[in-house]
Amino acid sequence: MKNRLFRLLGITAFAGVVLVSAVSAQSDEQVFTGTINSGTPDTYEISLTAGQAVLITAEATSGDLDTYLRLLDPNRAIVGENDDRRLGVITDSALGVVAEITGTYTIEMTRYPEAPSSGNYELVVRTGDPSILSALNELMTRIEFTGPAEFIDTQHFRIHYTTSGADAVTAEYLDEVAKAAEEFYNIQVNQLGFAAPPSDEQMGGNSLIDVYVTDLLGEEEGGALGYVSPETVIGDNPNTQQTETGATATYMVIDNDYDPSQADTSNSADSIALMRTTFTHELNHVLQFGYDGNDSHGWFFEATASWIETITAGEDEDATGYVAYNYTYPEICFGTLTDPEAGSLQYGDWTFMQMLADQFGTDSVRQYWEFIAQFDGWGSLEQFSAARGLTVPDLVEAYRLKNLARDYALAPSFNATVYLENTIADVGLWTFSGLGIQELGANYFRLDLPPGQYNAALVGAGSGLEIWAAGVIGTEKVEAIRLSTGGTFDTTPYDETYLMVFNRSYNADADACSYANYDIEVSAGKSAPAPITYVFPATHFETLR
Repeated sequence: MKNRLFRLLGITAFAGVVLVSAVSAQSDEQVFTGTINSGTPDTYEISLTAGQAVLITAEATSGDLDTYLRLLDPNRAIVGENDDRRLGVITDSALGVVAEITGTYTIEMTRYPEAPSSGNYELVVRTGDPSILSALNELMTRIEFTGPAEFIDTQHFRIHYTTSGADAVTAEYLDEVAKAAEEFYNIQVNQLGFAAPPSDEQMGGNSLIDVYVTDLLGEEEGGALGYVSPETVIGDNPNTQQTETGATATYMVIDNDYDPSQADTSNSADSIALMRTTFTHELNHVLQFGYDGNDSHGWFFEATASWIETITAGEDEDATGYVAYNYTYPEICFGTLTDPEAGSLQYGDWTFMQMLADQFGTDSVRQYWEFIAQFDGWGSLEQFSAARGLTVPDLVEAYRLKNLARDYALAPSFNATVYLENTIADVGLWTFSGLGIQELGANYFRLDLPPGQYNAALVGAGSGLEIWAAGVIGTEKVEAIRLSTGGTFDTTPYDETYLMVFNRSYNADADACSYANYDIEVSAGKSAPAPITYVFPATHFETLR
């Protein structure tokens, strides 16, 4: 399974200001000490002029303090943010920023918000010309190679590697990495229209996107195929047309040989294929952080990056193997990262991005990320939906029906159909076999009844549940009919007929999931059949069993 290995960045309210006077050319460094034992930050103000640089370091001097730094400009916008100098290894913090505007900037010195810690700290604030930021290369320890570090530059990337020890890479493999880097950058940025990421300035030695090639699949690194690590919140990415507040500079890490025997992967077995699909996946994370590294939701990071594999990597993609898991658990709430396999659903939900591309055009996925940059949580999908005259439940119910039809070009590689909850073999009262349906989830039932008109109605259902009928005509099409909480449909035209119960409810917290119960009462038709709502191709449909 691919691994993002980053921590979403949170915003903490500030209190209590300590004024730091403007630093003269003769005295450009000031040192402060303090204690953090709560989530309330210590704050310091500093005056900067446009073009002046500030380098800030924080070190814990006692306790288990995991330091966290944030810099706000005179308009209170975040212009720099850092948690770890080396993710999960060196928990002291450092950040450097060149001021774009003149005024009073605020330094927030606090602790990592997701894990309480406490202790004393030393804060060093240094100002000067931008050359002082070169010190970040030593402070921000990214990757330590087993041999002498070397690098090659392509048009958009600096690729760091070594030829000695466990991290050693061959010239042939390095050449393939360089080719993949520019190929996938061209597709994702120049063809698909994703914005280039913000520059990390001189981190890694220059302003190119840094890629580290190391023995990532070894036991010491935990077996991840690849990851992207955020370093500094830039705020606004100058490469986009809108204004962001959470755009973040990052670097990428991939394996040095992708030995298939070490990889937990679903499709690819060739080392170069694994490198290619991982590279395009992780590059998309780099681009995503250029829009937003500070969202309360996380599912769309992996859903989009996995979708990118299918768009850019061809037969090397490794995304189709995740869909079977999503099809096994359609009742789990959409967008959650707390599914039974600890976040695996988000990878298989690349099919949701494919639905957006199929329905609204390939550009719609990138347009969705432009909304993600502006709105938090479900707000981005709500805005995306509203711009098309729809709601979030409208989009997700269409997605659940599309999954029933297996209306995807890559469906032959799924090796799965959506989970069949029950077979309805007679009129009367029927119910689910599992636990019910969580928010934006669905249950599916197959009808084994003589041809005719029937009424299906929800009984004892909570608010938000609705029922659909879906009729299959050979390999031609699947017709979906909204019955709301109850309605009539005709099975006569169809070779197979199904019912889907969908939960239109959703919570601000995508992980706040609970099951809704219901029964279905099936009886003879009571009125004129409801009209057809959606039609999907049945090219890849398979009978649910």
